[in-house]
Amino acid sequence: MRHKSLLVLTVVSLLLLGVSAIPATSSPVTAPAASSLSAAPLPVISPQPRETLVDQAIAGLLTRYHYGHAALNSTLSEQIFKHYLEDLDPSRSYFLQSDIDSFAKYRDELADAIRRGNLRPAFNMYNVYQTRVSERIAYALSLLDHEPDFTVKDSYTYDRRKTPWAKTPAEMNTLWQQRVKGDALGLLLAGKSWKQTADILRKRYRNFEHRARQVTDGDVFDLFMNSYTRSLDPHTDYFSPDQSKEFEIQMSLKLQGIGAALVTDGEYTKVERVILGGPAARSKALHPDDRITGVAQGDKSDIVDVVGWRLDDVVALIRGNPGSVVRLQILPAGAAPGSPEKVIRLVRDTVKLEAQAAHQHIITVKDGNKTYKVGVVTIPTFYSDFQGRMEGEKDYNSTTRDVRRLLKELEAAHVDSVVIDLRNNGGGSLQEADDLTGLFIPPGPVVQIRDSDGRLDVEGDDHSGVTYTGPLAVLVNRFTASASEIFAAAIQDYHRGLIIGSTTYGKGTVQTLIDLNRIIPGDEDAGQLKLTVEKFYRVNGASTQRKGVTPDITLPSIIDPTEFGEETQDSALPWDQIAATDYTPLHLGLDQALPKLLKLHAARIAHDKAWALYLQQLKQYQAQRDEKSISLVLSERKQQRAELDKQRLEMANAWRQLKGLAPAATLEAALKSAQNAETANGSGSDEDAATASGDENSENGLEPDVILNAAAHIVIDMKLLGVGSLPATSQTPADTVAKH
Repeated sequence: MRHKSLLVLTVVSLLLLGVSAIPATSSPVTAPAASSLSAAPLPVISPQPRETLVDQAIAGLLTRYHYGHAALNSTLSEQIFKHYLEDLDPSRSYFLQSDIDSFAKYRDELADAIRRGNLRPAFNMYNVYQTRVSERIAYALSLLDHEPDFTVKDSYTYDRRKTPWAKTPAEMNTLWQQRVKGDALGLLLAGKSWKQTADILRKRYRNFEHRARQVTDGDVFDLFMNSYTRSLDPHTDYFSPDQSKEFEIQMSLKLQGIGAALVTDGEYTKVERVILGGPAARSKALHPDDRITGVAQGDKSDIVDVVGWRLDDVVALIRGNPGSVVRLQILPAGAAPGSPEKVIRLVRDTVKLEAQAAHQHIITVKDGNKTYKVGVVTIPTFYSDFQGRMEGEKDYNSTTRDVRRLLKELEAAHVDSVVIDLRNNGGGSLQEADDLTGLFIPPGPVVQIRDSDGRLDVEGDDHSGVTYTGPLAVLVNRFTASASEIFAAAIQDYHRGLIIGSTTYGKGTVQTLIDLNRIIPGDEDAGQLKLTVEKFYRVNGASTQRKGVTPDITLPSIIDPTEFGEETQDSALPWDQIAATDYTPLHLGLDQALPKLLKLHAARIAHDKAWALYLQQLKQYQAQRDEKSISLVLSERKQQRAELDKQRLEMANAWRQLKGLAPAATLEAALKSAQNAETANGSGSDEDAATASGDENSENGLEPDVILNAAAHIVIDMKLLGVGSLPATSQTPADTVAKH
């Protein structure tokens, strides 16, 4: 069997603060305090000879070795053109339609230019972009000389990804008038005076322009190369020399920070994931889709506005030594710009692999007059000490070894059923996913892997018996990806257990890393190329690519499937199917029992107050996410904010009532109480933190994990119906433990 580590969900803009940071190419810079730089001549950025060599090496490698064998032709050229424009101006707030028309000659030429090492078209487009940025910032600053009329009926569409490009400078001016009013309203609603608001926005816009002027030829080259790689598939990336160093930090899992994956979302820095074992996960105060609008060092310093900042500059502010304090100003997930923000306090720490190890806990489930115990094994990632394993170390670090021990502990505690919690598990070692499957099924194939030349390899479990034979469920969500999907798919295809939750990510490809310094001559570092070389297939022949794993029992999730998942990426490789491999599904009665299990689940949640609150909360989040524009009338915004605050207070008090707590009088009191609860829970064990990190509920810090509770009830239903268990003789003697 091969030992393979899967690089999961890594995109150019991904940063794992406390785990990794890609890219991070500079320290934060502070714009001059003087007036706008717009009057100063703009530097013309040009490609360097070394970049031509790197470009041609990347093109050769991708053409020859990428799984899709995509030729550098006019079709790919159009994709590169599209992605480069999206990367330059995602909000369509700078380029005019006339600029896009002037670039039209490059639409069919970029692929050929890449092949020949001609980077001029990409740099020409960037120089036009920089000119438009300077013009827009100058105009925005001029609007701050006089306070706008906030009684005029108007609105601002802040999600402009699918809107047409502005046709004239006058149309662009109107857009920026709306944008500046929207930015100003957010600050006015936070209690700032107009003078304070204008000063903050001047500093924000000048900082943005100053950072734009700091861009180097290397930055433009990186951006363009990744527009090329992203046109092949979302997981193929070029890492510049600085990014390569950061990637090594990512793989070591020892960076000091807060433990969160961040991406750029327009002018905002957005939380993509919270990493188990880090300060953010332990606090339970930071959530996916939250946007970071400000950063402060320590408990007393002023918050620095970071809207419009480069991602690497925001990272540099958030990073720091273990034990130091950082405060983040957060615009909550789904909230429109100008909505109420909150400030959270985090103590930086080092995130290590040990903190992400598998762990177990037991929850109790009542059915009638009886109480049952459900063992929950949480697996944050599939980890393995490959070096230790190859050298024959007795106690090398391994997901499978840890889970085998945890299962024995649970059986010794006489649990009635087991849930494997893979929510937010982005993957890791394929070997571990393969071996882990063998703890639950008899020997047999687990996954098929096909390379770019069509060669097929079947990986499987060759152990002589299983460790756990009782009722089993695997809990998944949209962030369950790659190796996690292989495990879940195998459990489902063998009919060994039920998959519960929401459809998984759909990352069914394998990447490899190539050091470009081994190809390109010279002493100057050339960086690395990560490219997709293989594809996964289930034992039944279906790919996990794009479609992921569909649960047997679907539960609602706060994660928006239209925003996250492989199928949301326009360049994702397609789903396909090959022949099934030779495997034997188990006959444990799950298929026949599924309608009954669904009926029992539906009857139970119909009277569950926590479930009803959870659904209500999801509706509120969805309504916020559906909003794409905001009113620019101050009185309307104040009314909307008051209604939103009332809604949030009612929801917080509803959760408090379920906990037997007195209602909070104000939203501020409710949030303070929640923060205290989060801090108290965060200071507990890693087990507590892990349990909380799987919870997809919201900001109040008091909600039960209703999804896990639902899964626990379902596995007890399986036990009571007498389905889902293997014969005890399936275990090896070494795995057999005393049972009640």
